Amino acid sequence: MNHRAFQDQLAQFPANAADILQQLIHQQGRLEPEQVNELQGLMEVPSEHLLKALLPLAAAMSTCPISNFSVGAVVEGFRPEGQGPVYLGANLEIAGQPLKMAIHAEQAAICNAWHQGETRLRRLMVNEAPCGHCRQFMNELNGIDQVDILVSQLNSDQQRHYRISTLLPDAFGPGDLKQDTRLMSPSLLSFESPDPADKLVNAATEAARRSYAPYSGCHSGVALLIDNGDIISGRYAENVAFNPGMTAVEAALVNLRLSSLTKAPGKIIDAVMVENQASISHKAMADSIISHTGTELRYFVV
Repeated sequence: MNHRAFQDQLAQFPANAADILQQLIHQQGRLEPEQVNELQGLMEVPSEHLLKALLPLAAAMSTCPISNFSVGAVVEGFRPEGQGPVYLGANLEIAGQPLKMAIHAEQAAICNAWHQGETRLRRLMVNEAPCGHCRQFMNELNGIDQVDILVSQLNSDQQRHYRISTLLPDAFGPGDLKQDTRLMSPSLLSFESPDPADKLVNAATEAARRSYAPYSGCHSGVALLIDNGDIISGRYAENVAFNPGMTAVEAALVNLRLSSLTKAPGKIIDAVMVENQASISHKAMADSIISHTGTELRYFVV
């Protein structure tokens, strides 16, 4: 991972714009609406051009030891009126793990927005049309029919606008299994922490409560303790087509990367998984990933 890549991309912006963009480092890859509006004024560009200008900065967050191919994505949170917050994401690959464990840039940006409280998206910007995996992942989202998916190659001024119905015609979606809930819909389950005195267990439990698992019922959360004292958590995002989902440990790794945009991520010194008893379990996968950090996963069933 090139820890200078993000700063190098920041240096491509005018100094006054770079000062605002520097806040991405302290805001988990998020720009507030007023920051977006100020950037538009300083750079004298419409919002869609600003989102495109942020794509190389998002790609600089990539962790790609397998492909050595960096991809960025940018999403905007939905607001009934006016500008919404903007969230960056990048592909994340895990050395030593199957390619199935790779997290695509669109997934990472959506994961970022979801974990920071968004319940719907207004727009998603990428420089190439999303792959089939990401189209199926996005089809699970709350309000996806109204999301504007923008595709604009970096060397072109042309922008193409899509709806998911165009990118994924005759789609298999949650409605086919009579599911009323959607990924990013507000939800909070009520099960109790298995160890209320343990902050890390509580964080994993809170992540599991907010996870999305309408098909398996395996609500799952992971919390990581970093050597600087930070606690980073991630929640499970299930998909009607199963494979395009994102496990809690993958989401936690995305959030860990977002917490360290300009430096090496801190060392994981403790890790907890909390999940519901169900017909599936993510423990083996989380064990495999966490074991490479030299830490043993603590596991609780609720």
